[in-house]
Amino acid sequence: MATIDDIDTMRDARDVDGLIRALGDADEFVRTEAALSLGTIADPRAREPLDRMRKEDPSTSAREAAATAYTWLVGRIQEVEAIREPRTPPTG
Repeated sequence: MATIDDIDTMRDARDVDGLIRALGDADEFVRTEAALSLGTIADPRAREPLDRMRKEDPSTSAREAAATAYTWLVGRIQEVEAIREPRTPPTG
């Protein structure tokens, strides 16, 4: 069982795997903080676990946190992909 301090440490260390494991913690507050931390890190590996959590977690607040984090993550991924796409020069 993780603590909120553990989640802070994992977030600061960008320990995505540890945070993903914490999504399954018995404590809904730990799960909530883990989800939000994953949303701020925006690592693509967290996409599927956050998606599952936002649909299946027994806690309403944890589901809402996962939905928020999922939105942040997907938005960041789209931003990065947009930057990487080659731009076509304007014609005219």
